[in-house]
Amino acid sequence: MLERTKPVAAAIWKRFRSYPLFIQLLLVVPILSAMTLTLLVGNMGLALMGTAVAINSVVAGWIGGVLVVVLGKAGIIVAKDHKKKG
Repeated sequence: MLERTKPVAAAIWKRFRSYPLFIQLLLVVPILSAMTLTLLVGNMGLALMGTAVAINSVVAGWIGGVLVVVLGKAGIIVAKDHKKKG
């Protein structure tokens, strides 16, 4: 199954990288902002519920940590691609 998705992912990545930097940012920044807002509002909502913070903040922390690592790695790859491109 994963073998079928690799060419599709590569084609999507190639098309995304063919866009100018401004268009790439227009596609990525709103998504990141929405995810950040969701995490912030979600955590504030949990704080209003009292003890739910101790249970669910661990889950939100792990999800946030994974997102930071993945997006950081993606940023490094994009920066390297831009350097190679010229």
